[in-house]
Amino acid sequence: MIRNLAGLASGLAVAIATVMVIETVGNQLYPPPTGYDMTQATALTLPFETLIWPVIGWFLGALAGSWLAVRLSPERWTGWVVAGCVLVATIFNFALITHPLWMMAAGVLAPVLGGWIAQRLAAPAERAAP
Repeated sequence: MIRNLAGLASGLAVAIATVMVIETVGNQLYPPPTGYDMTQATALTLPFETLIWPVIGWFLGALAGSWLAVRLSPERWTGWVVAGCVLVATIFNFALITHPLWMMAAGVLAPVLGGWIAQRLAAPAERAAP
């Protein structure tokens, strides 16, 4: 039980930190255009280069957080809980801010794909019987 909780807590912390770092890097490389009003609650007018970074962050956050949760916990479900939390946060973001349709589709797929890949990377290889 303790290992499950440690895996979940650590995985969530790593997922959040990863998303924040990736989005910060993206905003430094491709900031919103000059004069963009951040209070208008819409991302429809932002360029693709600015919008792709959160999607990358959601994918890598779910990947890194899920991987760590599975590695620290004896249970595989902990990785899916972390990926699910990233997905729920992403959907909540979509409810607050209007996004392009491609970004909403990618935002739903990215955490699921990240969690799935993390499950494959973190699980020890199955051994065949001699």
